[in-house]
Amino acid sequence: QSHGKTACVLFGGRSYMPAGERTTETWNSVVDCPPEVFLFDLEFGCSSAHTLPELSDGQSFHLALAREDCVYFIGGHSLTSDCRPPRLFRLRVELLQGAPLLSCETLDTGMSISSAIINRTGPTHRYIILGGYQS
Repeated sequence: QSHGKTACVLFGGRSYMPAGERTTETWNSVVDCPPEVFLFDLEFGCSSAHTLPELSDGQSFHLALAREDCVYFIGGHSLTSDCRPPRLFRLRVELLQGAPLLSCETLDTGMSISSAIINRTGPTHRYIILGGYQS
């Protein structure tokens, strides 16, 4: 939420390999989606795609936490390197008149975790991480 507007953010994930690249042996193989951020305005039905230099690898199974005009991406798994690097990104989304403004910052303290659930534990900014895989 920013400037009284609300948007949905989509980042990461996996998809099946393109049909032209599949063989019988790799028919159900998946690849990391390109590292793009998609914004969806559910009120007006429009969307936009954004590429940010800080997000250079595709990643899946990361944790995401939204707070005011920021979304935090924590951990995640990369198929390319088959690892869970200790990552923490802060994506700031400003929903300005006309076009959104996105900025991304890599923060120093990350976690090497994937496939977990994060839940708020009270009225303050305290959270608990449940389950998942850690490298």
